[in-house]
Amino acid sequence: MREQSHGLTRRAAGKLVLALPFAATAAADEKRPPERPSPQAECLAAYEPGLSVEEEARLKKALVGGEKSLAVIRDFKLPPDVAPSLRFAALKSRKR
Repeated sequence: MREQSHGLTRRAAGKLVLALPFAATAAADEKRPPERPSPQAECLAAYEPGLSVEEEARLKKALVGGEKSLAVIRDFKLPPDVAPSLRFAALKSRKR
């Protein structure tokens, strides 16, 4: 019969080596201080009546995340030689 070893195997060592970069990023995320909501997020959350403290915190966090994604979109610049993906065509009015 084969004798079982309880030491560190090559496969387990390989898994540890591959997991190190992910463990470092996870530890960095945990140490990061919580983001402060922007004045706009504070104002919008203040005008929502009847929110609990947890709901208000969730709303502020969602607004901060939305502001970051909008900033990325607004900062993205296309060169002038890029054609539009869609051609504009006005729709007919329903009144006529």
